[in-house]
Amino acid sequence: MCDNESDIQWSRFFSGDSKAYDRLYDRYIQSLYRYGLHFTSDGEAVKDCIQDVFTNLYRNRHKLVMPANVKVYLFVSLKNSLLRYLANNRMYEREETGDAPFLLEPAVDDEYINHEQLVRQKKMIEKMLSILSPRQKEIIYYRFMQELQWNEICKLMDLNYQSAQNLIQRALRKMRENFDCEDIDF
Repeated sequence: MCDNESDIQWSRFFSGDSKAYDRLYDRYIQSLYRYGLHFTSDGEAVKDCIQDVFTNLYRNRHKLVMPANVKVYLFVSLKNSLLRYLANNRMYEREETGDAPFLLEPAVDDEYINHEQLVRQKKMIEKMLSILSPRQKEIIYYRFMQELQWNEICKLMDLNYQSAQNLIQRALRKMRENFDCEDIDF
């Protein structure tokens, strides 16, 4: 389902079409689950929070308006739900840096490369990501793995455009300075 199709399903859902609600759920459940695992490794908590998002969506459908991007809207809703869950269960303290935990594990498909290359690349990516702050990992994930637009990243991370640009540039510079990045194209 393309973004335009998601918009159509969203509109149909608000018009009372329960099948459109089901299609939205089916369309986004896997990407929301994978996204949620970047904040906690507790898969059951992620599932509960996704269920809360869709329950609240259904319950409040008459109050909501058409979002600019359905995917970003659902990601923001899940992120907020997860942060509330983690804070309520004292799994997340925002005292020190003000950054939410963001676990970024590389997703490399070994169908296309042999096993030795995969292991080498994965280790290199893990080393590179390990030097980044949680916010830097988060913005790298949104920009390069989810391929979100800057306005969507700004909304998800509650940043203005210039702050988002500065954050990603600092992350990329940090990786370049700490690693020989001749073979890596940012």
